[in-house]
Amino acid sequence: MINSIFLFLLSFFVVFNIQANPPIVMKLQHELETDYLHFLEKEFGECTGDVSTCLTKEENYYRLNLPKKDLCFPYTVCGYYHCMEEKYKCSEVGVNYFTELAYPTCSQYVKNIEQNKFSKLGIEWIYSVMVCLQKGLTNECVVKGNCEKENQKATCNYIVDFTLKFHPGCYLNSGPGICRLPLSDKMAIWKTVSPFLTKRERQEAYKVIFYCATGTGPKE
Repeated sequence: MINSIFLFLLSFFVVFNIQANPPIVMKLQHELETDYLHFLEKEFGECTGDVSTCLTKEENYYRLNLPKKDLCFPYTVCGYYHCMEEKYKCSEVGVNYFTELAYPTCSQYVKNIEQNKFSKLGIEWIYSVMVCLQKGLTNECVVKGNCEKENQKATCNYIVDFTLKFHPGCYLNSGPGICRLPLSDKMAIWKTVSPFLTKRERQEAYKVIFYCATGTGPKE
């Protein structure tokens, strides 16, 4: 009897854990904590001691502290954009990319996943895009150092311009790629992002639709 109860509780825990953390999330987290972390260590010095001493979880994002750099660490959470806003303070100069587009859109995707609005393939695509966008921004701003401009406003404008141009490649090439998703997922994606899109952002979205229709577009 006790063994049966134990097995039941164990199976419940396993199922619950899988639902809470889809396999793609665990896969991406492992890649970030190993391959990507090692890449950053080559740039900014090795973590002294256990990884947990360098990679710490703040309120809703992860921060990596290496000998030569302290940075917002890409992860499968939307709070990364809170970290970037804290660093660049773009909303102070009227550039609200992190606060009114990136974080709200990312959070809405996660909410819609929790409400079962996406297929398994759609979930894989969402989390893969999430990591692609965050890594792209980290590589551009931190590794390459291209985001720092003559003033705060110029820096934030550059970040917006870069990220919007970077989006299509992530959408097309992350996970299964948006063009290969079922129609139900594509419709759910549009319903998720459309409330947050400006005219410029809609233009980038239309480019993705064009790329899917013509089989062209940015490659990995």
